[in-house]
Amino acid sequence: MAKRSMRVTFAVTGESVVADLLDDEAPHTAQLVWEMLPLELKPQHGMFSGQEIFVLTPEAKPMPHENLVTLPLPGEILYFYDGGGSVTTGRRQIGEICLVYGRGVTLRGPEGQNTVCSLFARIPGDWKTDWVAFADACRRVRLEGPQPLRFERVAG
Repeated sequence: MAKRSMRVTFAVTGESVVADLLDDEAPHTAQLVWEMLPLELKPQHGMFSGQEIFVLTPEAKPMPHENLVTLPLPGEILYFYDGGGSVTTGRRQIGEICLVYGRGVTLRGPEGQNTVCSLFARIPGDWKTDWVAFADACRRVRLEGPQPLRFERVAG
């Protein structure tokens, strides 16, 4: 299979990165997200985890556990699923695409407990030198509120 990529863009201000899908490491999760594209949703800033933003997927789907991480690195893009049933989430199932833009992230779920997510894509390069404007735009989600974030397939 040819290497697949997706572009992630802040629709209003234009900051953008291209992320490589990790088809070998997380084939089911990469395929699930690929089939959802294109998406344009308003991101939220992580309340418990640190320097990460996430979007709630239109449909929450449980996935097999693959390529699981708890301490993701900047540039890693993850899928999180919660089947519901906690005080925090209620009965609602939740699917999220999470994007880590800085260091020190520890993934936490409802009630702040440690959790794992499936790592399915990665932004190449360094967040301090190669995609600084995009990382700054992610940080602004926390300070200024969300603007639409677009996820789309990269041709070829």
